[in-house]
Amino acid sequence: MLKYFRNVAAEMKNVTWLSPDQASKETVTVITVSVVFALFLGGADWLMQSGFNMIMK
Repeated sequence: MLKYFRNVAAEMKNVTWLSPDQASKETVTVITVSVVFALFLGGADWLMQSGFNMIMK
């Protein structure tokens, strides 16, 4: 178990971390893409539901 944690610590030293500026840019990008995708899926769902309701009437 101790060997595992030593290996983890050694690997963490090899990690290249993002700068705070780059991390915030990446975060904004992820949130923006998520919102756009959610709006697209919500709109597609609404259109399909409206079409289905028109067919059922």
